Amino acid sequence: MDTGERDGRFNMDFDLALLSAAEKGKIPPTLRFYRWKPPTVSLGCNQKAEEEVNTEFCKKVGIGLVHRPSGGGAIFHEDEITYSFTASISAHPAFADLLGSYYVIIEGLIKGLQKLGINAKVRGERSAGPERYIPCFALSSRHDLVVNRKKIVGSAQRRKKNAFLQHGSIPISFNPDLIHRIFLKPEGFFEKATSLSEILGYRPDEREVKKLLTKGLEEAFQVKFEKDLSL
Repeated sequence: MDTGERDGRFNMDFDLALLSAAEKGKIPPTLRFYRWKPPTVSLGCNQKAEEEVNTEFCKKVGIGLVHRPSGGGAIFHEDEITYSFTASISAHPAFADLLGSYYVIIEGLIKGLQKLGINAKVRGERSAGPERYIPCFALSSRHDLVVNRKKIVGSAQRRKKNAFLQHGSIPISFNPDLIHRIFLKPEGFFEKATSLSEILGYRPDEREVKKLLTKGLEEAFQVKFEKDLSL
């Protein structure tokens, strides 16, 4: 499912609606890709905007602010592809626990990136030291996908009793000027984060990226996704 460019509130509400539908057994496992218009900072469910970003600057230039239903830190969504995957716990043996579901999805993303010519791997260890106020995409987690020790995909999950939602950010490129103006403590961001364009040396076609990521996830799940033409 590709819902195109939408504002932050729509994107988060749509993900929550999918989670609710999966919880009630009303939808099959659903893969969704989307972008953000206007560019938006999403905050983890427990974060305070004034502690993470320059809210006055965001308001001045029309950058949206929204809370995600999942945890994690602040992320600036501009030139990127966001994925979300929603499913009932009973839909796959790996979905029974958080790490199992997390890693089977990560496996699919790795396969998709390999088809694009990017060899990403799971970081595998947590970073030492406090990073509380660093923008989320520069934070280190053992669930990150990294290339040359730089994060290329960050993901987060929200689970209910019978279903879960996992979503994540896959940057196509970064705007250094905006990163430094938006976040209160952007230091070290570009030493810890990377993008598809930086790795490949060119800007990939977004439709091709989505197609290859879908194929990778189909291989990981051993299924064939059907397109939803209603949106």
